[in-house]
Amino acid sequence: MIFYTFLDGIGLGKYDPERNPFSKFAEGFLSPLGGKSQADAKLPKLANTLHYVKTDAHMGVPGLPQSATGQTALWTGVNGPGTLGRHVSGFPTITLRKIIAKYSMIKILSENKIKADFLNCFTDHYLRHVQEKPKLVSASTLIQLASDRPLKTMDDLRNGKGLYMDLTHEILRDFAADSLPKDDPLLQLRDPKTLGNSVFSMFGDYGLTIYEYFLTDKVGHAQDWEKAEKIIHTLEAFFYGVLETIDPEKDLLIVVSDHGNMEDLGQKNHTENSVATILYGKDAEEYSENIHSLKDVVPIIYKKFGLDEALENLAHNEFFPN
Repeated sequence: MIFYTFLDGIGLGKYDPERNPFSKFAEGFLSPLGGKSQADAKLPKLANTLHYVKTDAHMGVPGLPQSATGQTALWTGVNGPGTLGRHVSGFPTITLRKIIAKYSMIKILSENKIKADFLNCFTDHYLRHVQEKPKLVSASTLIQLASDRPLKTMDDLRNGKGLYMDLTHEILRDFAADSLPKDDPLLQLRDPKTLGNSVFSMFGDYGLTIYEYFLTDKVGHAQDWEKAEKIIHTLEAFFYGVLETIDPEKDLLIVVSDHGNMEDLGQKNHTENSVATILYGKDAEEYSENIHSLKDVVPIIYKKFGLDEALENLAHNEFFPN
């Protein structure tokens, strides 16, 4: 199984504890984002073959990389900013929506009989929003909808069929406490390391799963050092748990981002830093040698699954042929 994790708004920053929270707080999996040596990271012994690949978020287009265009590339393999000639923040434009509708990797994998899914689970409130305002939804939501698979619900989360956006359920407990029974297990806090330990047992029957964590970008825009510390510790515990249980002979962890932001809390905007594609497990070294920009991740996944027709269609797509 490929566990494809998206951390919104994290770039590769320099070592600077005054501006970069990864320099100040990260001790393990995320240490290199703070300019620290990978050799000094506190990680399981097997993780000494982790790859941190410097990855271009501009994709040939000057200006600050943004979410809609960057995520389109990560979820489809089509150069989002190259197609539009600009970087687009927020929700995908009509053209980006057309790209996602046709080239969603969940859609392509499913059509090729490879079980794939978007793991994020949503409250009834958000699911109503998707129905009422379909143009105001994220690229990640659209890749699932393009595959004709339903978005996951609180029942899916309750039954261990997905993950919540904050991992620990702390935000869910604050947000949904009034709408859920007091004894609902969803209101119990999760330990991120234990949750990481369970990922491959919970979703090991998939060919690929996608999980989105966007609090990093929110913290970057808010320049919130306190929340940054908490998020870094949560994520490092989670990935420590993943690395403890992954079988590197058959499974692969891919961690990506769409643009820089949280690595520089000295300002509240996105940055022009490269992002890190983090790889561990089966064929990680080969992946690392073939990923140079955000649009390269999907094609290498198709290649590993032997999807030659999908690769050919992607290379000659009508939006921005490679």
